[in-house]
Amino acid sequence: MSRIRWDVLLGVVVLADVLRVFLPSLITLVGSAGETPAEVMGGYALSWFLAAFLTVPLARPVPAGRLALAGGAVLLVARIILQVTDGGDAQLYTASAGLLGGLVWLTATAMTVQDAAPAMTGLVGGLAAATALHAALEGIDLVWRDGLVPWLPLVVYLALFAFALARRAESSGEAAAPRIWLAAGPAFLLWGLYTGNAAHAQASAGWSGGVAAAVVAASAVLSVAVAARPGFWTRHPLVPAAGLVLSAAGFAVGRSTVDGVHGVSSSWTVAAQVLGQFALAGCLGWAASVRGQDRPGRRGTAMAGGWLLFVVLMFAYYSAYDLGTPNRWVPVATALGVAVLAVRAPKTVAGQGLGLWAAGAAAVAVLAVAAVPLWRDTGPRWRPADGGLRVAAYNLRMGYGLDGTMTVTQQADALRTLRPHIVVLGEVDRAWLLNGGRDSLRLVSDRLGLRAVWAPAGDEVWGDALLTDLPVTSVRNTPLVKGGPTGAQALVVGLRWRGRDLTVIATHTQPPADWKDLGQAEQLAALARDAGRDGRQVVLAGDLNLEPGSRPWHTLLGGGLTDALAQSRPFPTFNDKPKPVQQIDHILVTPGLTGRDAVSVAVPYSDHRPIAVTLLPR
Repeated sequence: MSRIRWDVLLGVVVLADVLRVFLPSLITLVGSAGETPAEVMGGYALSWFLAAFLTVPLARPVPAGRLALAGGAVLLVARIILQVTDGGDAQLYTASAGLLGGLVWLTATAMTVQDAAPAMTGLVGGLAAATALHAALEGIDLVWRDGLVPWLPLVVYLALFAFALARRAESSGEAAAPRIWLAAGPAFLLWGLYTGNAAHAQASAGWSGGVAAAVVAASAVLSVAVAARPGFWTRHPLVPAAGLVLSAAGFAVGRSTVDGVHGVSSSWTVAAQVLGQFALAGCLGWAASVRGQDRPGRRGTAMAGGWLLFVVLMFAYYSAYDLGTPNRWVPVATALGVAVLAVRAPKTVAGQGLGLWAAGAAAVAVLAVAAVPLWRDTGPRWRPADGGLRVAAYNLRMGYGLDGTMTVTQQADALRTLRPHIVVLGEVDRAWLLNGGRDSLRLVSDRLGLRAVWAPAGDEVWGDALLTDLPVTSVRNTPLVKGGPTGAQALVVGLRWRGRDLTVIATHTQPPADWKDLGQAEQLAALARDAGRDGRQVVLAGDLNLEPGSRPWHTLLGGGLTDALAQSRPFPTFNDKPKPVQQIDHILVTPGLTGRDAVSVAVPYSDHRPIAVTLLPR
């Protein structure tokens, strides 16, 4: 009979917490949002995963069980410290130490376990619990929440992990093949990219955010029963293996044009996520039944190697946006690797039925996600300013402040103080594992109570958006020519204001170095000219990555636009120095509009400042 390893389940939840701090800290603190060379950032990340291999030789003088206990203790302590840190180096190094502790714990655990089935069931259970918790918190994890309330659930699951860790025992039984432990890291990657990513489901076309999150959370919890008894649900290991690869391929190609906007996540990708989670659980359950010689050192090396694969494949996936190389092969290749480990399993697999327990837990997960509106804090009530059309622009930096802390709610509150009718957002991340896997657009739009219009740029869940309280009459977007990293687009939205039609072009340019190619500026100028041909007023806003007076600036003005912020120059918008001087976020308008009351708010919630101006007819 296969049991579930509760220490593995609870430890994976804690490790997921730590990774959701470690990964964004790589970008915001080590990488300084692109200012640090990629090889330095990659080297820093790799060093912690490579250090986990030292667990195997250390297990000669120190029993592997003690190493597992020590690694788990470091993971626990780091998670507690993260709850009281406030960004900066303390956050980075604490998360790094916690990550290493978690990797040592997993590597040493693999060395003490012969029967892999309970551990693999525990791994799937931990991923399921992390999915449900993350979805119920709307992606604003406990680590990012202040006050005493977050400590209540945190203390519960940390105490349970500590208890399970202290009572853990070396398992006996028929030994699993050492290579099976390679699957843990790649499985975590697939889970984070899509199978357990509720935010990606929320970003898919045609889905209510709460329903999508509940579907993913419930599927993750129910999949634990599949991992515990794979032979009952799928009579042959080829079934989940083929399902996993098929779901990854669906995730890779799941883009469509919806309501005039290109590259949106298709509605059916949620089905690919659900299929992928059940298939992933089935593959891990089948793989755990493959038998081999009892070689603790090889088991530990395989576990550490799997997590090395995790970080290498993750960098291959996300660095592709900077390098301009294809990355959709990464989840497919990862799924194929996990599938190969499963197909060699025997055709009969014993296991423990967890169907009723999983169904009950899934119901609890759905209720927890559905209850979000009952306790969600949306801040004080507000209304847009009177007396003119208030337009704001803000580059969100994927929802992270200068100190590396998650600041989505503070960003929304800063925008609220500007009382805008229209908000143009750049660097909006809706589901990237690298940034914690949350739907920042939904969080900001819900907190402001404004309708969101989404436009993918880098991929289907990374791009730009427009928020407004005005009637929307038309929507379309245009991909811009290739320039810098992540790609760029122009979102053209028709609005109705005071009985007249208005066009807003929301963008975040990604030009080549020094704007050697003016292609993106020329495209935007052409879009502005076309939008204003019938006398309609046009607003072009966003992080344009250019200074007033530069060559691309004159190209844009040649499209019939004027500077709505002219009367307030110099108008710094970038938090690059104690006294910022860069003016790269702009609001340009056609001559029929004039700007007044411009502000650039000096808040540290992004590397950019939120800006706003009131537009009036001339």
